[in-house]
Amino acid sequence: MKRMIVKTALPLLIVCLVFTSFSASARADSEEKHWNRWIEQHAHPLDSTDASNKDLRFLKKVLKGKRIVQLGETTHGAGEINATKVRMIKYLHEELGYDVLAFESGFTDTNASYLNTEQSTSKSTMKKSIYPVWHTEDVVELFDYMKEQKEKGDPLILTGFDIQSMKDSFNVAANQWVKAVNPKKAELLSQSENDFSTLVTDSSTFEEFTQKKEALVKNYQELIKFAETHASALKAHLPKEPKAYEIFMHSLQLRIDVMETYMLEQMKEKLEDYPENIEDFSFFMRDRLMAEQFQWVAETLYPKKKIIVWGHNYHLRKQNTKMIKDWVQLNGPNMGDYLPERLKKQTYTIGIYAYAGASLDSSDNKTVKPVTSPPPPGSLEALLKAADHPAVFVDFLHTKNKKGTSWLYTPRTALYWGFMEEQMILKEQYDGVIWLEHITPAVIIK
Repeated sequence: MKRMIVKTALPLLIVCLVFTSFSASARADSEEKHWNRWIEQHAHPLDSTDASNKDLRFLKKVLKGKRIVQLGETTHGAGEINATKVRMIKYLHEELGYDVLAFESGFTDTNASYLNTEQSTSKSTMKKSIYPVWHTEDVVELFDYMKEQKEKGDPLILTGFDIQSMKDSFNVAANQWVKAVNPKKAELLSQSENDFSTLVTDSSTFEEFTQKKEALVKNYQELIKFAETHASALKAHLPKEPKAYEIFMHSLQLRIDVMETYMLEQMKEKLEDYPENIEDFSFFMRDRLMAEQFQWVAETLYPKKKIIVWGHNYHLRKQNTKMIKDWVQLNGPNMGDYLPERLKKQTYTIGIYAYAGASLDSSDNKTVKPVTSPPPPGSLEALLKAADHPAVFVDFLHTKNKKGTSWLYTPRTALYWGFMEEQMILKEQYDGVIWLEHITPAVIIK
């Protein structure tokens, strides 16, 4: 009897499995046809050769009511990504009134360098203000533009939101300002800046770190008190910018805040004293502090200005904690998670991804990292090939869940740095995406 049941049931089971597999495959093909058709009809082709910028006019409608536009990137160090962002930034400034550019670079460095723009070449300002991965031929064009716009009286103001910094950029500029009022305080500032830059690396024990930190905190508190009591004299020697004194004071306080939080955790991790809470790791703490820094820029420093943000997809996407799988495989909070809801409502976040090519590894700005090509079937990179154009923009924000757009509302693979698979609901992470068919390593300027 058992043998008869098996003989009868087994062929039926095989037929069912084959039919089910065929049905699932047919359903997937049918869905993708709807997706491809929608992408063909709704993707906006981007044409970098169009000097009239007609291809970017759709942004007026897409960005209506948004004070903040975030421009991400799946990888640092790709020439086409840099060039696309530079072109878009110029359009946003000239046509849509975005007058502040906030870079994923140190607040102290970007602001001090921008305040001294008149005394420096575009190339020098770039190297003193933003991280080396963007010291490229594409990005120096942006700094040429900012210098020109400032001279014309229609400035695109540079600022930053990162709490990491490069040695000497703020030190040199700030020393010049303070020295004109009090040479001894200028010496104190320079020594403090030098000690700040090596606080973690030169400390071998937690006790040594604590002792050095407490001494440095007192130094910066003394400098803040000096700046408060000599505000008029100091302002007379600061660059002729309405926000210069406010930026200088905030930079000094930021040094204290970073030592008491981020560097404190860095030192503990150096000594293998790890926190229990994932958010307390310095890796995630950086994003929390970047969010706080950007909030200060957007709501205190430039509360009435429209702002463009330049950073990595990972930091800028809307809520990393809702990722199905991120490249760290921890799904910890990112800068987007930490931003207050009132700022999120004012923001349009754009991710940038590439179908093929290569970029630089930001660890050394030399190693070339190839993009996985072809990308995984059904991935963001693979689907947007249907647009049949070398560069496109796709708006997510103004879509509804239907046959043609269900790919935005279902789990989707996208590639971090072009080769590490992440999974997400795209609609939860971005308001729009720029897709580039091919990228090449950016050329670093020496």
